[in-house]
Amino acid sequence: MRKIPVAELRPGMTLAKDVYNHEDGRLLLLKGFSMQKRYIEKLNSLGIMYVYIDEEAPLIIIEDRNEEEVYNEAFSTMKDVLTTVTEGGTLHIAPVKDTVDEIVGRVINNELVFNQLTGMKDIDNYTFHHCVDVCVFSVITGKSIGLSAEDMTELGMGSILHDIGKCKVPLSILNKPGKLTDEEFMTMKLHSIFGYEIIQSTDGLSKRIANIACQHHEKWNGSGYPSGLRGNQIDVLARIVAIADVYDALTADRCYKKKALPHEAAEFVVANSAVMFDPDITKIFVNNITIYPEGTMVILNTGEIGSVTVSDHHGAMGLRPKIRVISRKEGPPIFEPYIVDLAANEDLFIVDIINNI
Repeated sequence: MRKIPVAELRPGMTLAKDVYNHEDGRLLLLKGFSMQKRYIEKLNSLGIMYVYIDEEAPLIIIEDRNEEEVYNEAFSTMKDVLTTVTEGGTLHIAPVKDTVDEIVGRVINNELVFNQLTGMKDIDNYTFHHCVDVCVFSVITGKSIGLSAEDMTELGMGSILHDIGKCKVPLSILNKPGKLTDEEFMTMKLHSIFGYEIIQSTDGLSKRIANIACQHHEKWNGSGYPSGLRGNQIDVLARIVAIADVYDALTADRCYKKKALPHEAAEFVVANSAVMFDPDITKIFVNNITIYPEGTMVILNTGEIGSVTVSDHHGAMGLRPKIRVISRKEGPPIFEPYIVDLAANEDLFIVDIINNI
């Protein structure tokens, strides 16, 4: 390990210690990260003078990819991993760990990085996108809470693997278009225990990561499963994943239900604060995810079509963003786009999202 000036950092060098912002104590980069050009630029912009590098680690040159490439690779990784486990194979954690490290690193650097990519799920690939999206939402929340570097990594691993136990649930139950029978629902609920067992039996994964899979359906008031834990009996990391899991699931089309709009999902989460979810974490979650990212194409109840214009609206403001209207479903064309502020017009609301990715 050697302390060097940031000016001497080169892409591919490996950090030997976590890097914190000396002004507010925020975690910036995790030990073990391979430096990339944008990370070095970020450190320079924040006035970080020195870091510690691992001299024994080989120089790893990593292609500086954009967030869409990272997200798509994460999706592919989870598809491969979950398919292998479903078919009776072994859970290989190396690619999952690499994926989580990249997601955590990018979110720590910029929590808005995956805004345009989460929520764009198709029915056939729902499970794989859901794993990645829940990881992104959980890590954003963990960063906002101020979790340690170790907790952030465990949160990332636990959130991306939270549903791995569903690999042991029959597809006839997972994909049933109608309501599950009581017996089928009891089988479905076993996925939490299956996930715990899979993770516990995998070398390199901690019991805490296994507990996230086991506890993410426990509820704040004790009415959840499998153990009926309540309040602080539930691991804080599992409490984070519980909120991210429900929020993301609500915003997805499934074979048995139509998706809710992001503001509807956020309102459901808030309404169930202190019932299903930890109220303090619920507030942090809603205030730090971007419910309608900038550029999201939406349809209003008036038939007007436009794009969200502001990217940093969180909490209540994020539920009713400003919209740049560019056309209408019916009626005369719009030659001069105009701004509509939903927060100032209670009679206007979003009725659908146009998936333009």
